[in-house]
Amino acid sequence: MRERRILRALLFVVGLVSVLSALVVAATSRAAGGGSPPEGPAALWLPMSPEAKEAYVWGYLHGFERGKREGCSFYEEKMRAYMHEPVPPEELPQGVCLDALPRFTAPYFHAYADAITNYYVKYPKDPGVGPPIIMMELASPPGLTIDQIHAKYTRH
Repeated sequence: MRERRILRALLFVVGLVSVLSALVVAATSRAAGGGSPPEGPAALWLPMSPEAKEAYVWGYLHGFERGKREGCSFYEEKMRAYMHEPVPPEELPQGVCLDALPRFTAPYFHAYADAITNYYVKYPKDPGVGPPIIMMELASPPGLTIDQIHAKYTRH
C-alpha cells in the first residue's frame, strides 16, 4: 500500500516535470516570436515555426525522460529500506517503475510535432486540449490517434 502511494507520488512528479519543461520551451518560443496573445492551443501552436515545434517536443521529451529517471531512482532509493532479500535486476524498483511508465516510441521529434499540428488543423476549436495532453496521449500506452484523443476530450 505504501509502495503504491510512493509510486503515485513519483508518477505525479514525473508528469509535473514533463509539463513544466514543455511549458518553458513553449514560452521561450512564443517570447521570441512576439505578437498578440493567442486565444487557445491551436492559435498558439499553428503559427509556430517547425523548429519551434520541434524544440517544444524536444523539451517535453527531455523533461519527461529525465523526470522518469529521477523519479524512479528516488523510488528505488526509498524502497531499498524495505528490501530484505536479494532481488533479480529486472525486479529492482527502478526498473519496474521505468517499465510501468509510458514511452515515446516515434523515431524522430518531428513525428510528435506533426501529430500535434495535425490535431490542431483537424480540430482547431478544442479549447482544453493543449500540447502536453496530446503528447501524453500519444505516448505508449495509451498510444492514441489524434481522432481518439479528440473523442476522449470532447465527450459531453
